[in-house]
Amino acid sequence: MGDVNGVPSQVSPSGPPRLTAGGLVSGGRYELLEPHGGIAGQAFWRARDKRLGREVALTFVDPLPGEQPPGSATGVLDRTVALTRVYSDGLARVLDVIRGRAGGIVVSEWVPGLSLAAAVGDPDPDSAVAAMWGLADAATRAAEHGLTLGVDSPDRIRVTEDGRALLAFPGVSRDSDTRSDVRGMGMVLYTLLTGRWPGPLPEGSELHEPRDGRPGAAPVDDDDEPLDPTVVGTGVPPESAVLAMRSLDGSSVSSAATVRSMIADRADRAGGPVRAASSSGSAVSTAPGHGDPVAGPRDRLGDGTGGRARGVTPDRQSPGGSEADRYGADRYDADRYDEAYSQPDEATQKRRWQIMAGTSAAAVVVIALLSAWLLGALAGGGDETPLSQQLDAIERAAQASRSAATTEPASDESGPGETEPTREAPSTPVTVSDVTSWQPAGSAGVAENSSSAPNVADGDRSTSWSTDTYRNQLGDSGAAYKPGVGLLLTLDGEQETRRVVVHSDDDGVRFEVRVADSASPDSLDDTTLLGEGTIRDGSGTVTIDEPEESRYLIVWFTRLGTSGPESYAASISEILLTR
Repeated sequence: MGDVNGVPSQVSPSGPPRLTAGGLVSGGRYELLEPHGGIAGQAFWRARDKRLGREVALTFVDPLPGEQPPGSATGVLDRTVALTRVYSDGLARVLDVIRGRAGGIVVSEWVPGLSLAAAVGDPDPDSAVAAMWGLADAATRAAEHGLTLGVDSPDRIRVTEDGRALLAFPGVSRDSDTRSDVRGMGMVLYTLLTGRWPGPLPEGSELHEPRDGRPGAAPVDDDDEPLDPTVVGTGVPPESAVLAMRSLDGSSVSSAATVRSMIADRADRAGGPVRAASSSGSAVSTAPGHGDPVAGPRDRLGDGTGGRARGVTPDRQSPGGSEADRYGADRYDADRYDEAYSQPDEATQKRRWQIMAGTSAAAVVVIALLSAWLLGALAGGGDETPLSQQLDAIERAAQASRSAATTEPASDESGPGETEPTREAPSTPVTVSDVTSWQPAGSAGVAENSSSAPNVADGDRSTSWSTDTYRNQLGDSGAAYKPGVGLLLTLDGEQETRRVVVHSDDDGVRFEVRVADSASPDSLDDTTLLGEGTIRDGSGTVTIDEPEESRYLIVWFTRLGTSGPESYAASISEILLTR
């Protein structure tokens, strides 16, 4: 499994290896910081990656008591590695899996926030259902791949700084299945509603002491079944209690997709805004009181979670001017603002001022000439010019003034007498036959959300492709997980692309436009950079001065938008190409 304090770990048949704060594992790369619980054969720790200077979550996987190494540990590692195919805000990203002779270590992103036990010290029943959307989404996406999350212990769950429940310590046990995931989500929701864990803890939990302890056990009835949350907790909405109990007993809820649908419906009726249709065409609720869509990747969404729309953030003002309350009672009503005034861009403003100035100048000329003529006529001046010629001169002066005002000025960089050569604007659409996610062969992880990549070229801005959510910005720094993420667009034959417009609601996203000679370039060195752009106010445009003929065009994203503390993602609704 790795070395602890430089000494090979000793696997005891009766319990987990001895791990201590300050110890070093995996050849000294990871420094253990604090324990976060565990179950039989698994221990959860927060640690520091000394090589990259970032915090990570470690799940130590060992054979179960009585097994010969590696025993069941191999299966746990294999099932957990498979979760790298699942992209959702409800699941911490698996960064690495380190295998040893007796077991291994699952390395995941560290989730800032609170343990489940700390988060429910003062339960907030009104926001509990909305907090569950990401976890239900992750379980649904896992089931679509024939996988399970392994939601079996309160120790695995953390609640993010913006109030989302998330599987923070992945480690899929051999007895995990779709039904156990549904039951696990019911247990987490019950705990968020009441502050109590409704059932026995997994075997071996007593061998691990989490930093914040664990939620207390829920009271049970005569049949040893947990009491209804409305009886246990204070102010628990009856609909939320029904959802928790249905998930727990399995009488009418048997799939994660059903749980996700019920959560979305409950969050909507509770007052959470509903964003536009996702990539799959279904409406997705936004967590009341949170700044991100409940679906997050993500939806953030995308996700893919499809077309993203920002939720109500705590500091956003409602149309009436009052602060949006924690549960979204004062929320933005898009229908009321469809006709809202849109500030024109700088170029439009400049042309308007030029037209206004020219019109004013023409009026001044006309008034001055008419005044001079009238004064001369009244004074009996000696001007012998016929009246018709004087009026012609006035009209010519007015026309000249109008022409000068409406003519676009030369570029500031042009010298005296120089004019910018005119060039026909790109206007012919370039047909895209296919879109896939792309990343260099040596980049960490896998290409992201390829199944939803064609959404960027379907002509429908209500669908989208989304990147995964990161807690560090893309780039070349030690804390970055990837240098960038990309989309590879296959065109109808080799041709030049002269303009690329990327549509997204995520401001600040930076991207590059590149071309490649094949549909599978190994690295950025196998591509040619044609231009760079930044998304502002819904779109970013790159006009290519020196286009190259190619059938393969890559939009390479080098910076993602920010939607909260250390949370980075981008959702792209459409990419338009013209020549």
